[in-house]
Amino acid sequence: MGALSRMIRGRLSFRFIVMTLALLVLIQAIGFGIVQASVDRYVREEVKHSMTVAERVWNKLLVQNHQRLEEGAELLAADFGFRSAVASRDANTISSALLNSANRIGASVAVLVDSQWQVKASSEERILNTSSIQALIKDLAQTRSQKGNDVFLTAIYEGNPTQFVIVPILAPRVIGYILMGFAIEPDIIAEAKDLSGVELVLMSRSASDVVHVNASSEALKQHFLAYIPGEYFLNDLTLDMPIHEDTYVTMIHGQEVVGGYISLALMKSLNEAKQQFTELFNQYLVITIIGLVIFAITITWLSRRVARPLEILTTATGALQQGDYDVDISGTSREDEVGLLARSFDGMRKSIKQQQETITKLAYYDPLTGLPNRLSFRNKVADLIGTGDYSSVSVITINLDRFKQVNDVLGYEMGDEILKATASRLLGISCCDHDKLARVSGDEFSVLVLPDGQAAIDVAQSLLEKLNEPLEIDNTLIDLSASIGVASWPADAESSDSLINASQVAMYAAKNRTEDIIQYKHELMTSTPESLSLLSELRQAVINDELRVYLQPKVTTKDQQVIAAEALVRWQHPEKGLVPPFKFVPFAEQTGFVRELTKWIIRAVAKQWHDLQMDGQTFRVSINLSTRDLLAASFPEFLAKTLKEYNVPASGLCLEITESAIMDDPGFAEQTLAKLSNMGFRLSIDDFGTGYSSLGYLKRLPVNELKVDQSFVFGMIENNSDRMIVQSTIDLAHNLGLDVVAEGVETEAMYQMLAELGCEEVQGYLIGKPMPLDAFITWREEWNARYGSN
Repeated sequence: MGALSRMIRGRLSFRFIVMTLALLVLIQAIGFGIVQASVDRYVREEVKHSMTVAERVWNKLLVQNHQRLEEGAELLAADFGFRSAVASRDANTISSALLNSANRIGASVAVLVDSQWQVKASSEERILNTSSIQALIKDLAQTRSQKGNDVFLTAIYEGNPTQFVIVPILAPRVIGYILMGFAIEPDIIAEAKDLSGVELVLMSRSASDVVHVNASSEALKQHFLAYIPGEYFLNDLTLDMPIHEDTYVTMIHGQEVVGGYISLALMKSLNEAKQQFTELFNQYLVITIIGLVIFAITITWLSRRVARPLEILTTATGALQQGDYDVDISGTSREDEVGLLARSFDGMRKSIKQQQETITKLAYYDPLTGLPNRLSFRNKVADLIGTGDYSSVSVITINLDRFKQVNDVLGYEMGDEILKATASRLLGISCCDHDKLARVSGDEFSVLVLPDGQAAIDVAQSLLEKLNEPLEIDNTLIDLSASIGVASWPADAESSDSLINASQVAMYAAKNRTEDIIQYKHELMTSTPESLSLLSELRQAVINDELRVYLQPKVTTKDQQVIAAEALVRWQHPEKGLVPPFKFVPFAEQTGFVRELTKWIIRAVAKQWHDLQMDGQTFRVSINLSTRDLLAASFPEFLAKTLKEYNVPASGLCLEITESAIMDDPGFAEQTLAKLSNMGFRLSIDDFGTGYSSLGYLKRLPVNELKVDQSFVFGMIENNSDRMIVQSTIDLAHNLGLDVVAEGVETEAMYQMLAELGCEEVQGYLIGKPMPLDAFITWREEWNARYGSN
């Protein structure tokens, strides 16, 4: 049953056949039911009509009997000899005449009564000796007087229903009456059945509850003898009566008569009445079955003709699902709807195949240059390493320098042309065929080098020389430069992914160090599991408030006044204790988390700023900004909102920026610094002299001070070159209208020399080490008490 159910649910053709056949069977069954109901209704109407006819026949027979009795009685009453015998009261003659007349007309009883309805003679001697006949005659006479002389009388006589006639004897007046009775015998019932084709049952019940039944069949007689409901004698009924696995439509007429009750049942067998339609029903059933078989065969053939192409399409769908887009689709030549579906499906297959080919090409090739992309290059490297056919495999990663600026200045269309020209130039080098060169990102290319030609570092040098040649695009000469990283398997990496990653690490190292080519070394890799764990812990440190602000004082060389402090971040680790900044700040800068550190320290300084203020002057706090802070467009807005929240003036903060932060994107950095200056912040160039900043940029920047890096301050006592650098820096700053701050002052000699050179402010361990807020305030009070405060 479960398998059949699954087949019905699963196979379209099977469902179609079953549902169609079921619908046809249902229609035939409904039609059969309608015909059956119509036949049943027709048969019942015919049966009722037959019983109506039978009732008329029965009544006609009773009337005929009545007339025969009446004619016989009138003939006897008119007989002169009989009247003479009545007049002379000749009993023997009268009895003989009554007997002869009764026998002649078939009467069951003949009686002579006088004008007072007293029995005087009878056709049978025994009748004269019964008192019941006298009572019967009186009741009949009374009924005759009530209903009239023309009605025929019915009574229960000796247990049988009997017809009676009463005829007067005139001579010329009434001298008596002749009463004749005709027992309704089975013969008349049989005659009525023969004439009408309807079964008749005549039932009677005397006043003494003696029941008598005459029927047209013995079975019906026995049925009614077994039980006759009383209502049969009192009412007219029409009902279906089940008898011996048959059903009879029965009309019952019950009435009260003299001496009891009689009831006539007219009955017609439904089975017999329907017999004429049985053959018709059988023929209809046979035709229906044959029709269903023919229809089932036809619909199965049609279903297979429709479903077979669908099954083929289903198989083709499975093949398409498995990636086989060359599967044959049959049925496309058909002109019907199935053919249209097959052609549409085949068109879809071709379209999917074309799209898949396009997707595959897009997945493995760069649409701009036509070179293999990162995924294709990675698979190629993995395949070469996996074969084991080569002792080493090298990857060279090339990144075009300042390509972003080219896009910004010349536009993206020119940038695309440069990339295509670069790809063509690289393909022109003998070691860079199409299978070994790939464009792996926007301005980044990778080259695969096998140990069957030049060494990888030599190939990289050849590539660099080729790339350094100017490009001419649309009559415009463009100078290109590139940063190149080289890595080799198995020396630098264990897998294809780690090899590509190592070459990229070397490339970024070359870019950061402004070198042309760098061979990968393990020391270049900064992203280790320990560093990733450190990043997670650093995030939790911000959330759990584990960071601390330490303040290092700045004093003037002129009068030793504490006028400012530099805010430095410290990490109070719950397990490791105080973590020095050199262990997490550089890492934060590399990962970009330094922006969160900067925001945290700005908020922390803003909270403490009012506690640091002294009467009569604004105490300034310096905060270091990273490259990422300076290049974030939303950073000035963050500063403004934070200072407004804590009611801190912009002039109360000094923002320190390194030279490298400015040079990463000079244009954007200049715009950001201009915004900060206009907001009222004091700006300082930190670690001046260690970078590669242009004096032209420095002249345009809205900065207020320069900070001399401690590496020069440490050596200026012993090293004349360092002293000259410090002096030149101070002179340069003063010529540009800038103040100078020296950091790393640890000895009195350093302090005195800086004061002599004109340095305005100093900071270092000679003055004070970085300390928390409370310790700083205490230290400042002690310092001012020692050196005085203006």
